[in-house]
Amino acid sequence: MIINTRPKAVSKKIIELFVHQKVECRHVHMSKIEFLSGTKKQQIHQEVVKNIHTFSNIIFTSQASAKFGSELFNKNSKMLNSKQNFFSVGDATKKILIDNGFKSITPINKSSQGIIDLIKEKFPGKNLIFCGENSNMNLQNAFKENMNEVVCYKLIFDINQLRDVPKSSAVILIYNFLTFEFIYKNLVGNLIENKSFVLASERIKSEVSKIVEDTEILNKIYVSKSYMDEDMLEKAKEII
Repeated sequence: MIINTRPKAVSKKIIELFVHQKVECRHVHMSKIEFLSGTKKQQIHQEVVKNIHTFSNIIFTSQASAKFGSELFNKNSKMLNSKQNFFSVGDATKKILIDNGFKSITPINKSSQGIIDLIKEKFPGKNLIFCGENSNMNLQNAFKENMNEVVCYKLIFDINQLRDVPKSSAVILIYNFLTFEFIYKNLVGNLIENKSFVLASERIKSEVSKIVEDTEILNKIYVSKSYMDEDMLEKAKEII
């Protein structure tokens, strides 16, 4: 069995893949997406509106960030100019932008590294990154002083979801370190010892190795080729 841990709001594609490939699965939505609101949201909007003219490239790292950014830009449509480029990390993010009236560029290598390579090669200028609190920081580290970020949402974890983790052996898909940390700290020993994990990046594995001392658990941690649902699923199928 393979367990999807993504928030329900961004699980559409992985659910479709499970159905299409007829893979035994369970959807345990460990967290939900909570967008910044109230005063914090107003402050972000004001800051972006004030400085948007200084950015050449506007990057959306996830479906959630695309939803937040689309709302902001649709409320202030005159703030953008035709020379600014929108980038989306993958097809699902790209679709949300399209649905809200914005065209975006998606690299052939649909990942943060793909965006980094594309921008460095063809799109010089300052970068504005829309992301969540659980950002993998690849873009930020790559562009450093030549970027600003808009942290517009966070993940809220629900301990009750752990009740749906089966007692039998399973492969758990992990898209960010916070999800692994939540499971590792809250799932009792006899439930975690027969689980394997597919992580979305080497960076997550590096963080995981800092908190896991049990060699048996570390030996059942694998890294996908990328964070894309297709690659995560293919890696998990190799293990089960």
